[in-house]
Amino acid sequence: MIRYINSLLGVAAVFFFTVHGITMGLFLAGYLDYSPTRKYWGYALLVCVILHGILSMMLVIFADGKRKHTAYLKKNAGTHAQRILGIISAILIYRHMAAYGYVNEVGIYIFREPTFGRFITEFTMALVVGAHIVLSLPKAAITLGVITSQEEMKNQRNLAYMIFFIVESVAFYGLYQYFLG
Repeated sequence: MIRYINSLLGVAAVFFFTVHGITMGLFLAGYLDYSPTRKYWGYALLVCVILHGILSMMLVIFADGKRKHTAYLKKNAGTHAQRILGIISAILIYRHMAAYGYVNEVGIYIFREPTFGRFITEFTMALVVGAHIVLSLPKAAITLGVITSQEEMKNQRNLAYMIFFIVESVAFYGLYQYFLG
């Protein structure tokens, strides 16, 4: 049951990541104006990510800790990569929350001065989160019962790649325009 809830949170996080990545990429590129509504999408994403991270750690510590993954290291390489990317994502998301600026007491968004270091950090975060999604989304679909055949697994993998490339392209364009453009 916990694995099912964790998969639902992961899929919800992918949805919010898609909305957040595309709208904020367009915002950074100058195609959209700042809207407080976008802030709430980001908060919803953050809540899903935090809960997903907590449940994932609980599953690893309490359920998977009893199994020996080292015996099948090559077979579980994707799972280990997924976990490592999740941990790196958490660190980069924490840095991401104050990378661009802040909302002052009057409600006006104040941009921070763009730096090349922040650009590299944000670019890396987008790649790491995208790679985590590509590895995780098909597994979540299996847990949720969406995938029952090899053909459906292929379709789910293609969906994960489509989300990755669309969101990452818009986000990278926005990052480039904001930091280097």
